[in-house]
Amino acid sequence: MRGALLGIAMGVSNVLSYLFVVVLAPALGPADFGGYSAMSTYGILLAIPAGAFQVVIARHLAADRPTSGLRPAFAIGVALAAGTALLAPLLRSAFHLDSVLAPVLLGLTLVPMTLTGAFQGLLLGTERVRRLSSLYIVTAAGRFGGAALAAALGADVTQVFAILLAASALTTLWGWLLCHDLVARLASSTPGLLAELARSNTTLAAFMALTNVDVLLARHFLSAHESGGYALASTFGRAVCWATQFVALLLVPRMQSHGAARVRLKASGLVLAIGLCAVGVVALAPRMWISLAGGEQYTEFSGLAVACVALGTTWALAQVWLFSEMGGDSGFLGALTWVVLAAQALTIGLWWHDSARQIVTVCAVGALVVAVTGLVRTLIAHQSEQPIDETSALAATDGTRA
Repeated sequence: MRGALLGIAMGVSNVLSYLFVVVLAPALGPADFGGYSAMSTYGILLAIPAGAFQVVIARHLAADRPTSGLRPAFAIGVALAAGTALLAPLLRSAFHLDSVLAPVLLGLTLVPMTLTGAFQGLLLGTERVRRLSSLYIVTAAGRFGGAALAAALGADVTQVFAILLAASALTTLWGWLLCHDLVARLASSTPGLLAELARSNTTLAAFMALTNVDVLLARHFLSAHESGGYALASTFGRAVCWATQFVALLLVPRMQSHGAARVRLKASGLVLAIGLCAVGVVALAPRMWISLAGGEQYTEFSGLAVACVALGTTWALAQVWLFSEMGGDSGFLGALTWVVLAAQALTIGLWWHDSARQIVTVCAVGALVVAVTGLVRTLIAHQSEQPIDETSALAATDGTRA
C-alpha cells in the first residue's frame, strides 16, 4: 500500500508538472519558452546532488548508518549557486536570455533544492511514505502555483525564475517541518557520505544528462521557434520518467537484499507497460495533447510529441537500471552511460542535427543501449540467485519490505 501511495503522489505531481507546462508554455511563447527550458535544463543538471542526496541518505538509513546529510547538502547548494552566478554572463549569451539576472536567480534556487533532496532521503530511508508523498506534491504544487502567478502577471523569463525561487524556498520549509524530529536526533554528516555521494552523483548525473541534454542540443542546432516546440514535445517524454520514478525509487533500499535481480526484472516490466500505454494514448490524438499543453501555436509539433513519448519510455527503462545500481553502490552502468552520451553528442554535433526527429532518434538509440545492457546484466545476476518468495519479488510495486 505504501508503494501505491507513493505512486499516486508522484502521479499527482506529474499532473501538476504537466499543468506547469500548460500554463507557462503559451504565456512565454515558443521562442522564450525555448530559452526558459534551456536554462531550466542547466539547472536540472546542477541539481543532480539533490537527487543523489535522496538516494545516498536513504541507503545509509536502510543500512543502519543514520545521517541527515544537511550540512554537506547546504554547502554543496551554496557552492553551486556561487558557481552559477560567476557563469551568469556566459549563460545569458549561450541561451540568448535578456538578462544576466535569470541565471543568478536559478543558481540561488539550487540551495533550497539540494536541502529538499536531503529531506526526501530522510523520509525515503525511514519509509515515511505519507510524508514523502506530501513533499513531492507540495514541490510540484509550488511550481505550478508559481507558473500560474507568472502567467497572470505577464512575467518574463527572469521574473519566472524569481517566482520559482520563492516557491522552492517554501517547499524546503515544508520539508523541514516534516523532518525536524529526524534532524534533531541524527548526525548532520557521517564518514564516507561524501565518497558515496560522489559515486551516486556520477551515476545520477549520467541519467540526468541522458534525459536532458537533448533540449540543450536542440536549442543550439535548431531555430528558436523549433527549439521551443522541441522543448514542449520533450516534456511528454520526461513525463514518462516522472510517472515511473516511484518504481525506481522503491528499488533503492532493496538492492542490498536477496532476490534483488528478480525485483528489478518485475519493476522493469511494470515500467515498460506504463511506457507503452503512454505511447498509445498520445498517438491516438497527438494534436489534442500538444494543444492542451501549449496551445495552437505548438500544433505543428504534434507528431514529435509521439516520438518523444517513445524516447521517454527508453529513458524510463534506463532509469530503473541506473537507480538500482545506485542502490547497490555500483557504477558500471553509470560509466557506460557517459560513454553513450559522448557518442550521442558527437553524432548529433557532427551529423544528425538538421531536424528534431534526428535528435530524437539518436537519443533513443543511446538510451536503448543503456537499457538493454542493464537488462542483460540483471538477467545474468538473476541466474545466480536462489528462488525467493513472490512477496519479495513484488516488493518494488507494493512498497512492502522483502
